[in-house]
Amino acid sequence: MPLLPPAMQGLIQAKAASVALAGSKFMDLAGAIANASCQYILMSSFVNSTNIALGPGAGTQTGTIQGLTPSGMSALMLAKAASQGLAGRDIRKLFDAVSFGVCNAMKTVMVQGTVIGAGPGTGTGKIVGLVPTALEAFLYAQGLAKMLSGTKYTALISAIAFGVCNHIMTVGTAQLTDIGAAAGPPAGPVTIPAAPGIGRLM
Repeated sequence: MPLLPPAMQGLIQAKAASVALAGSKFMDLAGAIANASCQYILMSSFVNSTNIALGPGAGTQTGTIQGLTPSGMSALMLAKAASQGLAGRDIRKLFDAVSFGVCNAMKTVMVQGTVIGAGPGTGTGKIVGLVPTALEAFLYAQGLAKMLSGTKYTALISAIAFGVCNHIMTVGTAQLTDIGAAAGPPAGPVTIPAAPGIGRLM
């Protein structure tokens, strides 16, 4: 299942409702966060992997994202918000809801890529390429489209972008299955213990 803004927005809103977090602008905020996050993550991230595979050969790889935790992502958002003097009665609830939506939506994402120099096997990848200030720009543009702005909004999206990007790149892993054909004798098959791979989130 791809990373879809309506699904992420629904998860954010469901978590918010469970902790009695609401407001006239909350649906717009959840929509802006989901649209910007999905668009930016899919456009900018890629997966670098190391694979134990048979070769020489050429293979493709598929996999899923693991390791993300809403509490960890929310903690990064809270720390960034505190550094900017942003506080409030419900800010933890807001960050918890956003993190719940992003992390659970990411569980549905598929990784697709290629293994370089090898065929069948398994691998582990790391997500790279995400820049908080770039996601912040996406969030700002989405907010303007929904009439969300102001000094506090700028600080809020800075904290959200910081938490999303750094948590995904720090603890997110891709568990991969490599598919392909290895060369037969006399060239192979031989085990290649660290075949590189590269993939994208879909």
